[in-house]
Amino acid sequence: MDQFDYSDITPLPLVEPNNPVTTILYSDEYKNIFGHLAALLAAKEYSERAYALTNAAIEQNAAHYTVWQYRFKIVVALGKDLEKELDWLEEIALDNVKNYQIWNYRQLLIKKLELKSMKRELPLLETMLDEDSKNYHVWGYRKWVVSYCGDYSNELAFVNKLIKADVYNNSAWSHRYFAVVNLSQISDFDFDSEVQYVKENINLAPNNYSSWNYLIGIHEYFKKDLTDLEDFVNTHTEDMLDTEVEGVISKPGLELLVKILTLKGEKEKAAKGLDLLASKYDTIRVNYWNYQKSLLSKA
Repeated sequence: MDQFDYSDITPLPLVEPNNPVTTILYSDEYKNIFGHLAALLAAKEYSERAYALTNAAIEQNAAHYTVWQYRFKIVVALGKDLEKELDWLEEIALDNVKNYQIWNYRQLLIKKLELKSMKRELPLLETMLDEDSKNYHVWGYRKWVVSYCGDYSNELAFVNKLIKADVYNNSAWSHRYFAVVNLSQISDFDFDSEVQYVKENINLAPNNYSSWNYLIGIHEYFKKDLTDLEDFVNTHTEDMLDTEVEGVISKPGLELLVKILTLKGEKEKAAKGLDLLASKYDTIRVNYWNYQKSLLSKA
């Protein structure tokens, strides 16, 4: 705050809720910065000193939503260089990897600039997801910016890399679904090759719900018959419903097998699978599986 004169400003007190569960002990510096900021905001002052004060406020609390909204209004009013603002924001993002407000602010800047290229965004997003491959704030922004730019061309190669590094990365599987659905609307999509890719990853980790759910999801989206998967599913359930010997089981595989058997009208086998889930493989959801079994008799 030494850069500008704020002596004409009477800082406002920080607003606290009535009867708080606990009192936050703000430092004097924090109260001084946010008190002055609140006064400038109330006066609708969009000036260089207000802009500088938002820097100080973000250093204190980068998750303060109102500060970011105020900063954007200042940036627009002063005609700031938005490319430089994006450069500054990258540094803030790298120091605050779990912050949502940063990505919302970035959206505002991108839309104001009307940028329709992924060239600037991809390196930052890759760096952020290399640091935390399941950061849902970053994944959410990646979905937004890909959709905004209408460029899905980098997405499959990107998630391939992350899935190869960690086949259990549900965020990567979710993003793959998002990419495949959108790519299929603008170009030819090889469904059979995609199914083979998923099967290979399931073989690496048969109890990984992420890959199984993805396999089911693309079948449902593209209106493919789930019963086509029966032979593959049986390789992970050891044909256990047809033999007295119970082999090594894939729990999500068994769940899918039950669904397939139900679709085929093979209720007795489906009921056995539900019994095994309830009594052995997924006992924590025993009531759910028993309920599903009760539905078989009503179908």
